[in-house]
Amino acid sequence: MISVAGYHPDGAVMSGEVGGVVDRSRRSVVALSRYFRRLLSPPLPGDGLLLFGFLEGVLGWGLSWLFSQNPGLSPIGLIPSIVIMWIFLTGGIIFVGVTYTAPTVRRNRVWLVWGGLNLGATAINVAALAGILTPGLLAYAYWHPWLAAMGIGYLVTGLYNWKSPQIRRQERLVYIATGVGTLGMLAASLGPLTGFVTVNIFVLGGVIQLVPIGHDVLADAVLIARKQ
Repeated sequence: MISVAGYHPDGAVMSGEVGGVVDRSRRSVVALSRYFRRLLSPPLPGDGLLLFGFLEGVLGWGLSWLFSQNPGLSPIGLIPSIVIMWIFLTGGIIFVGVTYTAPTVRRNRVWLVWGGLNLGATAINVAALAGILTPGLLAYAYWHPWLAAMGIGYLVTGLYNWKSPQIRRQERLVYIATGVGTLGMLAASLGPLTGFVTVNIFVLGGVIQLVPIGHDVLADAVLIARKQ
């Protein structure tokens, strides 16, 4: 329908809707930019430390996989290179957690559990690399401790202080499911899935670490964007 003076009311409505979408998108981009700058600005909130853990996982599991596929790229041999790299990455994330996070994050018991689990897995790796473990234990001293650490850590994250609103129910369920799945895979890797898990451990490890953390951070980002 064409109205007086050629004015098209439907076109005006459509133009207004498009303008509204563009405006909301612009506000969402600005809000998300502020959100991620806040996550990476000391003192880091809990999600900021999560984001550093996500970046650690991308780097650690990615380089581990790269070395395993191209052993010639390993600076000092495949296993020593991977272990030493993870020592530095684990030390780095713990240093960030102790030095640059908000006091409430440093006192959070869940983060303390994660710190202890990471240090424990690293200590077992170092003991294996130093040759102080028996041959029977050596076969289970490299990636098995990390699966155990992540499985237990995710269960603690999902179950601890269940009624606290700091973690939404959906995020808790993702953590719990990941923890159960990780420990189940660890158990199966001692039997029927030994070969499969061993061959794909760096891909599986990356998925286990990155998916729940990424979901947690992304879920918050989506809520922020929707509020604009």
